[in-house]
Amino acid sequence: MAARKPRTSPRKQPKQDRSVATVDAILQAATYILVREGWEGFTTNRVAERAGVNIASLYQYFPNKEAIVVELQRRHVAKSREGMQGAISALRAQKTLPRVLELVVEGAIAEHRVAPELHRIFSEELPRSARAPSEVPDAQVDRFWREVLAPFVRNVTDLPLAAFFVRVTLHAVIHEAATSRPELLDRPDFASEVVCLLDRYLRRAAPARSRTRARGA
Repeated sequence: MAARKPRTSPRKQPKQDRSVATVDAILQAATYILVREGWEGFTTNRVAERAGVNIASLYQYFPNKEAIVVELQRRHVAKSREGMQGAISALRAQKTLPRVLELVVEGAIAEHRVAPELHRIFSEELPRSARAPSEVPDAQVDRFWREVLAPFVRNVTDLPLAAFFVRVTLHAVIHEAATSRPELLDRPDFASEVVCLLDRYLRRAAPARSRTRARGA
């Protein structure tokens, strides 16, 4: 018989000031334990003890530790995306590819600056049962990239494939920096290097055969 998937939605939402403060204390304690001890040292008893609440009070809001972590991820994503909203809304108004890429890279860096150690734990340590589902499917992100990049790319023969490469490369570079060398996110030249990488890929020289044909025309 297949194992039953843990419930990851809160039991109830806090409404009064006291209950909001209780949930906030639980989530702050959960963050503390996750960052210092990782998923292996993370239990509801430890969280309740750290938060200074009765374990029964914790279970009023969260049925298990997976539900606590999913709520932490939801709040982390919401806070991270605050730094992305201005960049995204301004992209279509830009006239050059470097400026488009600069806005996206700066937004992605801002997203990863929010609790980078917690971000690493979310992406590398959590079991599948504790991972919050993505709010935006990858296919939707790729479609967004295709629309934004289409006016600027040069000698790109497969735009959907290029959009996929850009999404994956951007995430990989910035995620690796945030998790293993977070000091890079504060270097002024880090963003410009990422922009250069993507710009050269998206505006590439014509193939040698095309250049030869053009000279002979």
